[in-house]
Amino acid sequence: MISIGGIIGTGLFIGIRQTLTNGPIISIISYMYISMLCYYIITAVGEMSCFMPLNGSLCQFQFKFISNPVGIMNNFVYWISWSVTLGLELSLIYELLCQLIISMDSMPSSSMSSMAASWLGDKSSVIAVTWLALTSANLFPVNYYGEVEFMVTIIKVGFMVTWIGLSIWLVFTGVGFTNWLNFELIWGINTIEVVNSPVLNKLVNILSSSIVSSCFTFQSIESVGICSGEIENIGQNLPKAIKYIVMRILVFYIGSLILLTLMIPSNDPQLVSNNNNDSSSNMLMSSPFVVGLINCGIGNGSYLIQIVNFVILTSMISAANSNIYFGSRCLISMIEEGYFWRVFGKTIMNSGVPVYAILLTSFIGLVIALLSNFKSAGIFLTLLINLSATSGLLMWLFISISYLRFRKALEYNNINHGDLVYTSSFCCFPMKQSSWISIVSIVGIILSNGIVNIWQFSWDSFASCYLTSIVVVVGVLYFSFKWDEPVLRSVDEIDIFTNQSSNAF
Repeated sequence: MISIGGIIGTGLFIGIRQTLTNGPIISIISYMYISMLCYYIITAVGEMSCFMPLNGSLCQFQFKFISNPVGIMNNFVYWISWSVTLGLELSLIYELLCQLIISMDSMPSSSMSSMAASWLGDKSSVIAVTWLALTSANLFPVNYYGEVEFMVTIIKVGFMVTWIGLSIWLVFTGVGFTNWLNFELIWGINTIEVVNSPVLNKLVNILSSSIVSSCFTFQSIESVGICSGEIENIGQNLPKAIKYIVMRILVFYIGSLILLTLMIPSNDPQLVSNNNNDSSSNMLMSSPFVVGLINCGIGNGSYLIQIVNFVILTSMISAANSNIYFGSRCLISMIEEGYFWRVFGKTIMNSGVPVYAILLTSFIGLVIALLSNFKSAGIFLTLLINLSATSGLLMWLFISISYLRFRKALEYNNINHGDLVYTSSFCCFPMKQSSWISIVSIVGIILSNGIVNIWQFSWDSFASCYLTSIVVVVGVLYFSFKWDEPVLRSVDEIDIFTNQSSNAF
């Protein structure tokens, strides 16, 4: 349930904005394509986790099935990305909270908003209080954490169902299919102009804008594999969770995107202006889920808009909470493999909560959030943001490679894939071929992220797009040489019996 709720957050409510500028056709195709890749990835995670459930399984598969150099570099970057994302979420929560209070001034009960506004004057204090509350919540036993996330997930799922139902009614009784019938709007606008060729500009926008932003929206979809070691009766419960995630992708992601393309034209000022000048103080009111309702005639200061704003804020807090949980479990996987200081692996007695891993992960996030107060840290923060985005793609890439090595190890040990407790129930292609499709696609997406540098080269842009990938590749080669270990271990060295589930078949 944590993973189901975790996919409904910042990426969907805010990140979808960039995708919409590319028009209905390209946006929907991009989302469907990335949805297909996500299905392959979470299915691969599910098969491996049901066979070998480990603490932070997702983070340990690279160690088990690829090599230690790949495992240490990918997991270190992935762990840092959770901390960075936490810092960005904390900063965004403050901005969203301020915007929500400001928007409440037009409502009858403005006295409460005035009191809150005075408290929000000190950004650092608000961030620190929010950080302390979230960190404390993660120190409780995981069952309490799960119960809180379960309730938040119910709120988010209930909101999405209500919003989709209301939007369908507004579309068919109001705006109709106007945005789909306008030939200029249906192909979107080019937010990136590199040459005088409209066709080439559109291709660049598709590669470096639509598909990349779609990936950001779906990131953390793989997180179901991080908590698999703490799932009871994993052979039954994890496949159910994966099935529900796939259903929610189809309904919430694809469904809401289709409705938003009907409600918001691709040249809407709220989309274009905020993509060109991404001011976080305007993010709340420029969330497409708010803009779409306003375009359909819902008053900007209405109670309905305030409810939507509140749910978005709640989702941000939930996402920040999940960042600490997932980041600390990723760190634990490195500690268990012996590649991080073991002192951070200590847990609270009885509950098993990794207190020091949680504190370290959340502390880095706090530092990142406080750095956002300083304009001089702008370039550094931009690099960290792109590190977070690229690390998710790298994790998808190494999941796919791990799965191919997992299948190779099964064949080497004469284990029939069809005998596993969980295998893919539906795929356009067999899972082996699907993993190859994922690998080629993800490598292409990573390379195309900075394609604009071919025409408008900038060291800042180049570093933002490719520095993370370069660091991982160089780090893997360095540790491979230092430890005299191949980048890809031979299949006879892959141990698939240690930590194998008692219900693997």
